[in-house]
Amino acid sequence: MSERRENARERGRKRQSSRGAYGMCLALSLSLLFLLILGLLLPLRPSYSESEKRKLAELPAPSLRTLSDGSWFRDFSGWYSDTFPFREKLLSWEASLEKYYGFQGEAIYSKGERKKESIPETAGETAPTLALSAPETESAEESREAETAPETDAEGNLILKKQDTKGVHVQGEQAGSVYVTGNCGYELYYFSQENMKSHASLMNTVRSLLPEDISLYSMIVPNSFGIKLSPAVQEKLASSGMDQAISYSYSLMGEKVKRVSIYEELLSHKEEYIYFHTDHHWTQRGAYYAYLVFCKEKGFTPHALSEYQKREYPGFYGSFYFATKRAEALKVNPDTVRAYLPLATNKMHFRDPKGQEGDALVINDANTMSAGNRYSCFLMGDNAFTEIDNPNRNDGSAIALVKDSYGNAFAPFLVDHYQHVYVFDYRYYRGDFVAFLREHQVKDVLFLNNIMSLGANSAKEMMGMFH
Repeated sequence: MSERRENARERGRKRQSSRGAYGMCLALSLSLLFLLILGLLLPLRPSYSESEKRKLAELPAPSLRTLSDGSWFRDFSGWYSDTFPFREKLLSWEASLEKYYGFQGEAIYSKGERKKESIPETAGETAPTLALSAPETESAEESREAETAPETDAEGNLILKKQDTKGVHVQGEQAGSVYVTGNCGYELYYFSQENMKSHASLMNTVRSLLPEDISLYSMIVPNSFGIKLSPAVQEKLASSGMDQAISYSYSLMGEKVKRVSIYEELLSHKEEYIYFHTDHHWTQRGAYYAYLVFCKEKGFTPHALSEYQKREYPGFYGSFYFATKRAEALKVNPDTVRAYLPLATNKMHFRDPKGQEGDALVINDANTMSAGNRYSCFLMGDNAFTEIDNPNRNDGSAIALVKDSYGNAFAPFLVDHYQHVYVFDYRYYRGDFVAFLREHQVKDVLFLNNIMSLGANSAKEMMGMFH
């Protein structure tokens, strides 16, 4: 009798356990169904990330071809995961969990393996022009390299072709593989001989296209990885000798290309706040030391930092912070954007990547910008074209600055030395660059490029400025 009662109780427990498991599965299924329905509600899905400064994936339009080859389903999956409702808040919660599950000491957030290359000896090596060839294949996040390199003529000069402007350029830049240590981020640098050759060839070609009375300057800007970290750490993680890499590219440029070598100046100030902790850009203090070198090259008398009005905008979280999915080590070490106003004027005129024109300030109030976008206080971010006119000069002096985003913090220092400062972002500007220089009687042209952006594709994009 007691045995029958025990068996009955056991069967009851099993039924209860089964009902509990069924209830949990049902609740989980309903939750997943709810999230799926929520995720499909288009009005709730974001289209742009202010913190990451990029346009999110768009809902793909189905077609017979994309449905048959399966690409629509892949693109739909990418859109769904990239634009999930409340993604910013969810990513923030994910970062908070990292505080409890790791990320202590140092970590690498990799976007694909890169191969180390040795830096060739530069002694006695001269090459006025070099033929460009396609670089080794890299991941899309790490490299902006095109599938094919620009064509060259028999002498190694780039063959200019009008660029297709139908493609949409997304404003902003993404960091590659990020190394985090000591609450600071660093973008790993891998030397590529082909990339450095490509840039040298580009500069030689530009020199051949410019009128003889125009001075052409090249400034290759090292990143924080090559300045702040010791050579031993650089070698262990990726490749060291960024100064040698820059020298190698300079050695391949013709004599008529004037090199503005800023590496040693930045290195001498490595203990100062010349690069951001959470972002891949230099600070404007870092850009100031590059400005000192340029002034020496030009024979200008530079202004002391103390002469400028300074603005401070705390609470900046940059590209490293978002590339690492809001790493706790960076979260506790936000940056402060310190900006220095030009003495002559703080007014400018610009044309954005979509062709819209307007007036703005050279140094803008970053407190009105999102925490991830405060580097845009310089020149209102990356615009196709910017013009700054100095009301205190009437000598016709003018400079054309061809740049990536590193040039945004540098350009304000030029304002007091020229009547006209023209800023071109090669990624967005599509006009006849040489015709512009002739029309406006520009005598100085400065190509300022972050070392991470050099390569065949950037050369190809710069070619789009020539017709």
